Amino acid sequence: MKMRTALALVVLITVLVPSSVLAYTSDRMDFGEIDFGGATVTFVMHWDGIAQFEEGGARAGMLQEAMELFNIGGYEKLVVGWGDVGDTALGRFLAGESHEDLWRVPFAYYWSLVSKGALFPVNEILPPEYFENLPKITRDRNYELAYNGQMFFFSAGVDDYGHATFIVFNKDLMEAEGLEDPYELLARGEWTFEKVTEMARKATRDTDGDGIIDQWGLSDVDPKNLVYAYGGAVTRRHENGNIYWALDEPESVLGLRQWVDWRKIDQIANGGENEFGTGQIAMAFLPFYAISSHVDWPFTHGIMPYPQGPHTDEPLFLPGAADAWFVPANAEYPLGLIALDNYLFTLDFYYEDLDGYIASRVADKQAYEILYTAVDSFWPEDYYMNFLGGRWNGSLPYGKVCGDINNDISPATAAAEAKPAAQAIIEDMFGL
Repeated sequence: MKMRTALALVVLITVLVPSSVLAYTSDRMDFGEIDFGGATVTFVMHWDGIAQFEEGGARAGMLQEAMELFNIGGYEKLVVGWGDVGDTALGRFLAGESHEDLWRVPFAYYWSLVSKGALFPVNEILPPEYFENLPKITRDRNYELAYNGQMFFFSAGVDDYGHATFIVFNKDLMEAEGLEDPYELLARGEWTFEKVTEMARKATRDTDGDGIIDQWGLSDVDPKNLVYAYGGAVTRRHENGNIYWALDEPESVLGLRQWVDWRKIDQIANGGENEFGTGQIAMAFLPFYAISSHVDWPFTHGIMPYPQGPHTDEPLFLPGAADAWFVPANAEYPLGLIALDNYLFTLDFYYEDLDGYIASRVADKQAYEILYTAVDSFWPEDYYMNFLGGRWNGSLPYGKVCGDINNDISPATAAAEAKPAAQAIIEDMFGL
């Protein structure tokens, strides 16, 4: 395990609680009597997600109430950097220090933790109806990210939508270039890859006459997003539950080819969030967390789903994967930790926060309706198995495919050549 150099914020709070406890029923299940016996709970996080329940927070007093209800003697907050929280959680597990922990961990660390046996399979103690009461995106995630038939997601206290990606467009630029209104195209069923490409070609140009392109129709995009938008996948789950490499499927290859066409053939995709913010890009692929009507963008923006491809019935919404709360596998009282989570992170709060999240990111009615449509319409297979490498990690199969394509190897060849190594990693991960 690597050395952890980031500073950790540790806060220990101790309170006197009554010896008697009461039965507790959450918005997901009847837990019965929950009694921690005066134990101290530790929240391990990469940002302080508990502050809202403390004095001065938006939901102040709730943590104190939970401690009294569940006979919790105190709590500790261990806040470390994003890049260290996975190692911190794993280190506490290996050292036997995580018996009363709750971990908020980014998706980047999920596979490392679950494959090392560090996460508690919550389906072993929660009834099926508990999971049916969760938001749809969490139910889908539990299925798509199941490990050896076990499920690990249980909380509504997460940023489920932060990494969902959308096409955000610069209304002012598109109107100035005489481009069609994306909302009208969507309403007519014409929001397709062909139409987006046509518009992006028109928007890409040299605006100051110096011979250098300084305005693009599209931002760059992680090619896996185009793979999913075309109806393909990096990995799929077989009917028997096994995972297999799917980047060599025809739909997936079409998505990879679209990436090549936009970047290298048409040369209409360049830059990212910064260039979009300065008004140099007509349509950008942005995660939900990067969209806000309150940022200092010098233009009005709109929000769209990914275009419809030849193998999809409609434009797609891609959910990505975000942080989640987990119970360590060696927890002494996992049911109590889940009850504590349910008390703090209610479904009412979840949907209240979602309302605010959407309202702060839209500038028109159409975007509002599109984001609410997305909530129940996310493409469930877009939960990438990131143990196959990120886009820039050429030492692992997915990253190698991206690098090979950049080096002018055809998408079909690159995906096929990576298959044996990818499948070997998958089989090792899942013990197939």
